[in-house]
Amino acid sequence: MLTLLRLGGVGDLICVLACIAGLRARHPNSWLLLISPPGCGQLAASSGLLDATVEANSLVGKLMARHCSMSPRYRPLLPDEHDPPQPQVLHLADEFARALGVTADLSGVIFRVPGRTRRRLTRRLHKVNPRQQPVVVLHPGPSWPVREWASQRWCELAEIVSARTPAIMIKIGIDLDSMGRVRPSTPIPNAVDWTNQLEVIEIAALLEHASVFVGIDSGPLHIAAVGLFGPVSANLRLHPRARGTVVAGKVDCLGCHHRPTGHLHWKTGCPNDIACMREITAKDVFAAVADHLGAGDRSLEAIEVPHPASGYNVH
Repeated sequence: MLTLLRLGGVGDLICVLACIAGLRARHPNSWLLLISPPGCGQLAASSGLLDATVEANSLVGKLMARHCSMSPRYRPLLPDEHDPPQPQVLHLADEFARALGVTADLSGVIFRVPGRTRRRLTRRLHKVNPRQQPVVVLHPGPSWPVREWASQRWCELAEIVSARTPAIMIKIGIDLDSMGRVRPSTPIPNAVDWTNQLEVIEIAALLEHASVFVGIDSGPLHIAAVGLFGPVSANLRLHPRARGTVVAGKVDCLGCHHRPTGHLHWKTGCPNDIACMREITAKDVFAAVADHLGAGDRSLEAIEVPHPASGYNVH
């Protein structure tokens, strides 16, 4: 049996799954078990790349992670998880691959939402969107505070979307940040609030219906998105074939998480008052949203997107 353990979230899961082909080539006769991040078991299984998966927070997952002496066993770390921390200079998948001694292949990571989940989500969506208007999914976090966009900006964006498009907005996420702290999010005007109501596999099903997803650097962003980036570089995080637009502030310290001398920020703040995220305006983001919605006139006083669209695809 080959056991692979990786905590974190959806982004970590996708990038670890990109290493599975390499591990199978090294251990061709092994039965492969993944101990997945909490809440990600169904999504991992839907990739079809594993023989079995258990979630790290389940009883079985805890027992296997702590007490079972399985060989071989892998637990890849990211550079900033080492002591002392090291800079991340490769794509997230390539960093995991380097830690595992294999080559990453993101092209083989495709999630297939089970039909039962898809039908359940479709029925639920129809109740809030009976006229089948375009769907804009919003994910404001929470995450590391330095990766978040101000609540006021999310509200401004929602007001513009409501005024300029017929789209229905759905807010998703949970009230728990990536550091395990409970942090209730601020309501977004005119948005249907599904916070704490969807499993990860259901989010994947919802994104199949979405015209556009808008989110900070966090789990759902790795599936489909308009992504808001500041301290972390999108080129080293997003799936290279994901279809999306990257919006970021115009600051000299952009992407400081990847500096060779170590990141400038700490997860809860930065010496420049997180200028990279503060400089992103609601107009910047709406320009990207309008592109995905085909929203005709988007002339809000010469809107500009700071960074041009990147050629990402989704499955």
